[in-house]
Amino acid sequence: MRNLFEFIWRHQFTLIFLLLELIGFYLLGTNNHHQQTKLHTMATAISGYIYDLQYGYTQYLGLRQENEELRDENAQLRSLGINTIESGKAARNGFECIPAIAISSSYNREKNAIIINKGSSSGIEKESGVIGPKGVVGIVHSVSENYSAILPLIHSDSKISGRLKWTNYFGQCRWDGDDDQYLILENIPNHVTFYEGDTIITRGGGGVFPPGLLIGFAETSERDESSGFQEIRVKLATNFRNLNSLYVIVNERKPELDSLIQATEEWTE
Repeated sequence: MRNLFEFIWRHQFTLIFLLLELIGFYLLGTNNHHQQTKLHTMATAISGYIYDLQYGYTQYLGLRQENEELRDENAQLRSLGINTIESGKAARNGFECIPAIAISSSYNREKNAIIINKGSSSGIEKESGVIGPKGVVGIVHSVSENYSAILPLIHSDSKISGRLKWTNYFGQCRWDGDDDQYLILENIPNHVTFYEGDTIITRGGGGVFPPGLLIGFAETSERDESSGFQEIRVKLATNFRNLNSLYVIVNERKPELDSLIQATEEWTE
C-alpha cells in the first residue's frame, strides 16, 4: 500500500493530466453529435480489427491442423504407390482410393460403427478397406447407393492380419472391447522379440488392404507358455474419437484373388 501511495505521489501530475484528458473526451463525445459519431466509428473499427485478428489466428490454427492431416494422408497414399488424385479418385496397382467423410461414428460400444457419405454410386464395394490420415480404420460392411457402413477395428467382430514390420512375423489383430485406443496382435511366437514402439502394419494377404499400411505401435506383450504364443498390445494409430476425412480402398483385383484363395483351400484341406 505504501508503494502505491508513493507511485501516485511521484506521478500525480501525469495521472491528473490523463484524468482530465479522459473527462474531456467523454464530454466531447457526449455533447457533440459529430464527435460522438466519430468515436463510435473509431470504436467499431478497433473492435472489428481485433475480431479480425482473432478470426485470422483461429483460421491459422485450423489450417495448420488441416495441413498436418493432408501431409499424413499424402504419406498414406504414397505408401499405396499413389502419387496423384484425379476427379476425387486415385488408382494404381489395382487399388483405387475414394475419398469420403465420416458423418456418424461411435467408439464406446462393443460393436462400433462408422457411416460415410459415399456408396455404390461412387464405386464403393463391400469388403473394401478404409484408412484415415493416421492409419487403418476398418472394412466396409454394407453399402447403399449414397452411403456405406464401416466395421471399424474397434468392433468385436473385427479381425485383420497384422505384421511386425521389423521381424515380418504376422498374426491376427482383434479388439478385446476394453479400450478404443488399443487392440491385440495374437498368434506371435513367444521367441519373437520386439521393442516398445515397433510398427504394426497390414500384411495384405486377403486383398482388402495393400501390404504395409500402418495399424499401430507395439507396447507390451503377454506370453502363454502352454501355447507357445504371445499377445501383443498395440496402440492404434487411428484416433476413433476424431474421425473426419477417410479413404476407401477398392481392390479391382480382389475377385481374382478370392477365387484363387478358394481354389487353393479346396486342394489344401
